[in-house]
Amino acid sequence: MTENLLRKLGLKKKELDILSTCLSVLLEVTGSVEGLLKLDLPMADKLREIQGYIKHLAEQADMSLEECQIKVQRALSKDVRKRYAAYYTIDKGVDLISSLASLYVKDSNLIIADPFIGSGRLLAKTIELIGPNRVELAWGVEPLALPALVAYTSLLDMLRDPSKVKVTVGDAFSVLPNSLSREFDSLKANVIVTNPPFTRWMLLPKDYRDGLLRIIKRLGYSEYITRREVGLQLISMFLIDYILEKGGFLGAVLPASTFYTIYGRGYKEFLLENYDIKALIENLSGPFSTDSGFKELIVIAVKGVEYGGTSLYRINDSLESLGRIDLRKVPRFIQMNWLSLFNPLREPVTELFREGLSSGSLGYWREIMGKSIVRGLEMYGPDFFFVPNRYWKVLRDGHGSLVIEHLGEQLAIPKEFLIRTLRKPSLYVNKIEVNPDTYMLAVPPLDLEELPRDVRSYIDWGARSRTSAPAMKVFGKKWYSHVYTQVRSKRPLGRVFIPDKVDLMFKNRGVFANYSEEPVSASKNFYLLKGLDEDKAKQVASWLNSTPFLAVLCLMGRRISDTWTRLLENDYLELPMINPAAIEGDSIVAIFDRIKSRDLPPLRKQLEEEYRRSLDETLLRSMGISSQILEKIYEYLKGYMTYNLPS
Repeated sequence: MTENLLRKLGLKKKELDILSTCLSVLLEVTGSVEGLLKLDLPMADKLREIQGYIKHLAEQADMSLEECQIKVQRALSKDVRKRYAAYYTIDKGVDLISSLASLYVKDSNLIIADPFIGSGRLLAKTIELIGPNRVELAWGVEPLALPALVAYTSLLDMLRDPSKVKVTVGDAFSVLPNSLSREFDSLKANVIVTNPPFTRWMLLPKDYRDGLLRIIKRLGYSEYITRREVGLQLISMFLIDYILEKGGFLGAVLPASTFYTIYGRGYKEFLLENYDIKALIENLSGPFSTDSGFKELIVIAVKGVEYGGTSLYRINDSLESLGRIDLRKVPRFIQMNWLSLFNPLREPVTELFREGLSSGSLGYWREIMGKSIVRGLEMYGPDFFFVPNRYWKVLRDGHGSLVIEHLGEQLAIPKEFLIRTLRKPSLYVNKIEVNPDTYMLAVPPLDLEELPRDVRSYIDWGARSRTSAPAMKVFGKKWYSHVYTQVRSKRPLGRVFIPDKVDLMFKNRGVFANYSEEPVSASKNFYLLKGLDEDKAKQVASWLNSTPFLAVLCLMGRRISDTWTRLLENDYLELPMINPAAIEGDSIVAIFDRIKSRDLPPLRKQLEEEYRRSLDETLLRSMGISSQILEKIYEYLKGYMTYNLPS
């Protein structure tokens, strides 16, 4: 009998006890199988097929409804959970959002909803704390039938009135927009609590992505889409806004990337324009969703009322208040990454910037230097395009040519086909000044017979050895010229270089930015700063290696792991940059010249050294900024960079 029931219901054996509990609760509310089958239930058709067994199944119930809400997610296969982003809110998140909803929501006759309802834990708890007697309708959408039935049951158990409960099985991005012209008004809401799906945009089918963007355009939110590669959670939140009534309450769990990626900037702007953001909450012990793997924040907001400031909280074992902040008045670089709001460095770095802005010695990178930053050169086949490499060594670096050797064969490559370049950041971690002895081959798109004999021989070796296979596959006949093409378009020569990513613990790095006396190039692992003369380059390199700037980096970097951070080109252009035109830079250049060739240990070991303090104090004094700010920065970084690290 069990196997036959499971087949008719489309369930696995481990899901049957979940169904039994739901049926038990539904029978208790309705009083009969007939009454149960009159409900607008998820799985209603399947339950009618087994109506003779409903009482029997209900009698087998041996767990609470709350247990079902948790177990139903665990019963999903890993593939199904990933496909539907079925990562339900943990107790900590449920308790926070529901309790804050009960604090801010004062009205009655409420329509309360979760368009991504899951098993209904968050919505049911919110109803419990607000008060079931104040709820006129509770509704939600869930793509999977059994979780939808659990959610329906939990809402009916709370409200005890079938007319007040509506749970639809389906894709919210189809169900809700399709209701716009029909029953959409009944799907409006005064309160929305939710944990919307977060799936990487490029993993979604293209037709589905295009359909989502059409929905956003139809609803009128296109101006807030800053790039076509958006997050699914942003589409969710714009859809939610369309549903939420003015003055309505919003409580949502969102990936932290929403608040620091380029695609999230439009949504932050939208929130600031249209919501009173009551609170932002960080979880120090992990995400707010089970097994999500993503850093997450909780956002608490009220739609369309006058903004009164935002309370910041973080939670671990208990909830800790970090004070209030006016998000509309923070500096642009803080606005760029709302995770920085929870960092103790925010206050000293903000004060540093305000003093520097007041004196004119600091400004935003883009405004001080223009679009002076460019990514280094990308090459397909490093053991061909870099010289020397694992096959060819340098015998002689002459004025006009580079003589290289491999297995007894010698070639003289004219310097006109070579660009001196930094190869990878790990080679330049303990000195600011670099004198790179690596070259990159940059051959014009000429026919082979037009090139010097030794250059032809080297290209022929690359083809035979397959070291150039990646370039040959991508670029075709004149594959050997793709570096040259980048040189012509980027003009990638500079004196100052920063890595594209860095370990914020600086476990193995003594410097952040490198400096070259003569303009050279770099690989794609670096950003180059172009257009700086020697003195300006030294001042800029001093700033980028200073402890105040490294504090900015710790504050603003977008985390790609526990300690590694990455900033993209546009991110750097929004960061504070020293203004060489507004300061007397001789003292900065002098201190820079004293330390540029010095072997520097990992940064945490420099924080007690005279030469680092001398650099920092000279910079701040020249910039007209109080050195008291420096003490706060040192105090934080000393603790941060020495925590759990070997001495």
